[in-house]
Amino acid sequence: MFWDEVVSLFTEINLVPAILLTVGVILCIIEMFVPGFGVFGITGSILLLGGIVAKMLYGGTVTQLFVLIFILAVILLIVFGIAVWSAKKGLLSKSPLILKETALPENYDQVDTRLEKLIGQEGITTTLFRPQGVVQIGDKFYDAISIDEYLEKGTRVKVVEFQGTKLYVKKS
Repeated sequence: MFWDEVVSLFTEINLVPAILLTVGVILCIIEMFVPGFGVFGITGSILLLGGIVAKMLYGGTVTQLFVLIFILAVILLIVFGIAVWSAKKGLLSKSPLILKETALPENYDQVDTRLEKLIGQEGITTTLFRPQGVVQIGDKFYDAISIDEYLEKGTRVKVVEFQGTKLYVKKS
């Protein structure tokens, strides 16, 4: 009986639900591979929901409803898995759409347990300080906080204190 329902789900489907479901799946797949504002995904989801409702209005049963939802979920999960794999190791990983570098410089030093050696040294701000930013001392970059004011990029500063992994600087 269950398999009869599954077979009739696909053999007795009308044209409207078939088109809505097919176009909905295609648009959801496009959304997974093409970055955008969610237009394809939202439209695809609406069409999938409309296809399910249309199937039910054209004589679907509760069993067919659950089977259809399950099959659509499995298809979308498989395609999502392929998209993630492709972004890491496949064709998408070679695409300029996938960012491979970090926004931080290569010699950025986030954690330095020897920050006390920097007290009294001077550096240059590499970002705006409002009041936090990044300062370059020598050839290394550090997170820092301005203790007295907002600082523009390129301002000379002096390290006056450190706490944990943060340097505190003031305009020199």
